[in-house]
Amino acid sequence: MADIYWLAAFVVLAAGTVRGFSGFGAGLMMMGPLSLLFGLPAAVVSVAVIDGGATPTMLRGVWRLADKRRAFIAAAAAALTLPAGTYILQTCDPALLRQAAGAGVLAFVVLISVGLKWRGGGEPATAGAGAVGGLIGGATSLIGPPVILYLLARQEPADKTRATLAIYISAVVATQAAILAVAEAGSGVAGWDAWLTAACLIPVYMAGIMIGRKLFGLAPPAFYRKVALTLVTAAGLLALFG
Repeated sequence: MADIYWLAAFVVLAAGTVRGFSGFGAGLMMMGPLSLLFGLPAAVVSVAVIDGGATPTMLRGVWRLADKRRAFIAAAAAALTLPAGTYILQTCDPALLRQAAGAGVLAFVVLISVGLKWRGGGEPATAGAGAVGGLIGGATSLIGPPVILYLLARQEPADKTRATLAIYISAVVATQAAILAVAEAGSGVAGWDAWLTAACLIPVYMAGIMIGRKLFGLAPPAFYRKVALTLVTAAGLLALFG
């Protein structure tokens, strides 16, 4: 049993490093391995608890750089449409939904890769990206890619994009954690033991975030964009073929 927790700690450390570097991607790194180790419900809880518990560490150093208004508008819109996405998940074919979302994500990755730029739209466009993220996220767990691709298309400095994404993801994860806590207290989700295990892994995740932050400081700005597109592409491929 101890081997399982050492494996989980390694996965969480790697996920924290990715989150610290890119501002997102921890869920993508953790969900699959933790599902195999602890089961899907416990993995969902773990991602929310671990990331939510490390929010102060994640936001240190990015708060002053971020477009906070844009981040919170997108997060609020995502929170509003999450229930609708969950309803779609409950009423439609999950495999078909994942494949459609994955195909859409990959199509936008191609557009961004060939130089798509879009600086217009203002707050309505930001809210629209967040709303799409919440809708898709509720149905398929891919809550990040719509907003990530929207921000990448704006082609702002890498440190600003990373900081804005860090706040957006943190706000959405905090909302998800609160919803899961209410559900756990009611009908149950994964059991409180899963919450305790996740809480014990928060320091490991925080260490990973600090490693990732150091690596971001050493990397050239263009490298960040490549990493971000690679992570989103991986999410799209997993949804399409996973």
